[in-house]
Amino acid sequence: MGTGVLLLLLGTPLVTLLILHLQGQAELRAVRAQLEAAGTPLLLDPHGPWSSGDICWVTAAQIRKDQLGGWLQGLGLGWRYHRGTLYFFSRDRKGWEDAERACRAWHCHLASVTSPEEQDFLAREVGPGSYWIGLTSQGPGGAWRWVDGTPYSLAQSFWAPGQPDSRDHGPWGQELCAQIHPVGNGLWNDHNCNFSFPWVCKRVLGSP
Repeated sequence: MGTGVLLLLLGTPLVTLLILHLQGQAELRAVRAQLEAAGTPLLLDPHGPWSSGDICWVTAAQIRKDQLGGWLQGLGLGWRYHRGTLYFFSRDRKGWEDAERACRAWHCHLASVTSPEEQDFLAREVGPGSYWIGLTSQGPGGAWRWVDGTPYSLAQSFWAPGQPDSRDHGPWGQELCAQIHPVGNGLWNDHNCNFSFPWVCKRVLGSP
């Protein structure tokens, strides 16, 4: 295979590969076969993650295959692709902080919601369930904020009628974390962060 063709293959945007996943497992198997057959001249990489401290020879093809393989594995474990973003809908239940730690283990955060279209997608996906998202009012001042750093805007929020109501659960504490809730077809509800619910992680493709 020529170097130019190889670079074109390996440089294909990851989003294209992920869309192939949605089109069927047969196409995915074909992509895996192409990646396994890929080869390229060796590159010297003494400082990369594939080095054990000594000089290490690796290939660009192997690095790319490892990266793409990680995402393929993630998709097989419950990640879903939507408009340039990957979302993970958990089957387990955790408190809000433990759910955020679980997302960080995947190098992402609990999901922020930045548009009506994204809100509609998440509401459809969670169905009748209640899922933690990355909105919390814990911290100085008690203002609502997205844990991934996305600016929070009340005008661009999707609270259910009467929410947030900051209800006090006594020794359990107040309702300082947000969830997508069945009431109002997936609108938001504030709830006590210590209660266990499934959660949604979000990773924008191309983020570190």
